Amino acid sequence: MKRSRILMLVSGTLFVGWLCWLGYLAATKTNPVIVSRSQVMASTHFVVATVAIDPQTGQPEREVTIVDDLRPLGDSLKGQKIRVENIKNGRIAGGQGFDDKTRYLLPLSTTPSGYVLTPQPRSPGQEVMGEGVRPWAYVWDAPGVQQQFDELVPKR
Repeated sequence: MKRSRILMLVSGTLFVGWLCWLGYLAATKTNPVIVSRSQVMASTHFVVATVAIDPQTGQPEREVTIVDDLRPLGDSLKGQKIRVENIKNGRIAGGQGFDDKTRYLLPLSTTPSGYVLTPQPRSPGQEVMGEGVRPWAYVWDAPGVQQQFDELVPKR
């Protein structure tokens, strides 16, 4: 075999191997969960909670059970049930929908009537359509969520 054919065979093999590696990465690493920095910075309370599901509608109930209060302001909410007004509008990063067996990171803000899932703040020049942007909740056990949270909100 000539030297040029050997080089062509080696480069073709390397090219096919590279395409296989890229295909593997695209299939297994495509949907990372990213905790929204702007949402976290606008929040006042950070809790890990379980969300009960209404069996008739399949929608999350507004009352959630706090598993852990991550950065308590004053008295801890751990073990309490609180009302989250807009939990039904929440989107799940790292999951398909709310599930009563899953723990969620809920970035919350206080209101006169209780708590709300903090929506992302508007960017300058961003137009509001309808009720604005739906807030995110995060599957607490999803890869990287706890580490991202600890980096965004360091312990005091």
